[in-house]
Amino acid sequence: MVSTSLNIDQAVEKIKELPTLPDVVFKVNEVVNDPNTSAVDLENVISHDQAIAAKVLKLVNSAFYGLPGRVDTLARAIPLLGFSTVRNLVLSVSIFDLVTIGGFDMKDFWRHSFATSVAASTIAKADGLPDAESLSLAGLLHDIGKVLLLKSFTNEYRAVVDMMNKKQITFLQAERSLYQTDHAEVGAAIAEKWGFPPNITAAIGYHHNPDMAGDMSDFTSIVASANVLCTINEDAYLIEGNQETAAESVEPLHPLSEKAYRLILRELDKQMQFFENFIDRMEVFRRPSPLLLEEERKAKGESSIWKLPGE
Repeated sequence: MVSTSLNIDQAVEKIKELPTLPDVVFKVNEVVNDPNTSAVDLENVISHDQAIAAKVLKLVNSAFYGLPGRVDTLARAIPLLGFSTVRNLVLSVSIFDLVTIGGFDMKDFWRHSFATSVAASTIAKADGLPDAESLSLAGLLHDIGKVLLLKSFTNEYRAVVDMMNKKQITFLQAERSLYQTDHAEVGAAIAEKWGFPPNITAAIGYHHNPDMAGDMSDFTSIVASANVLCTINEDAYLIEGNQETAAESVEPLHPLSEKAYRLILRELDKQMQFFENFIDRMEVFRRPSPLLLEEERKAKGESSIWKLPGE
């Protein structure tokens, strides 16, 4: 019987058992935020963690970035990508490593997260707003609370997914129906513990209710709009319909201009082509063979593997 007493204090206390992010993540953030930083300073920090440095270079050389020739040093990668992009890569690979969940199909979840990242940064660029890189990272990580809770409270979150599918309600509605907390609240608490920037933390905590994000409400509303727009439906990465339908779907989060909508369509069409390449280069997504998983499911009397939805 799944307990229904799960609350924010219990969740945060249990998730505290997760290892903290590597020191290099915090040092990279400090360096990037220092206006006097040079590419050499950033290279020196990342190079002290060879595992992360290797993963950053591996991703840099993926088709997603489309850089000319092979990039085999951080000294070359940093100027080509820019400080913010490198910081986002370091943070992303560190978090992905931390939240590996064996036996669960996470691709759809990260597909939604990646599409939200693309849409959020594109809205900023289309509307001439600052922080496109930060919005990209916030979009990627907005649902991190789901993964952290799934890792620490697997049975409780299986119940959430089951209720969502059975009653045809949203993930958030199922969480709040069963428990005294939700993925946004827990995600923000852990983001604060891990020292994320205030705007990223706010976007994680309030992407379902950006009007409650205070000074960060404008930033958060963009992530909230991107989250709603990027409701994954089979092979579609954007909510079905035209610009008018899409604009109505995000009201009153962040006004969606026709220019932004067109750019989002174009960027998703271009960048999501590289999603599988990007995701396959992340070791966290390399699961046992489907045949092995099927045998394990049959042995446990389970009919199919379940997925953590992105929403």
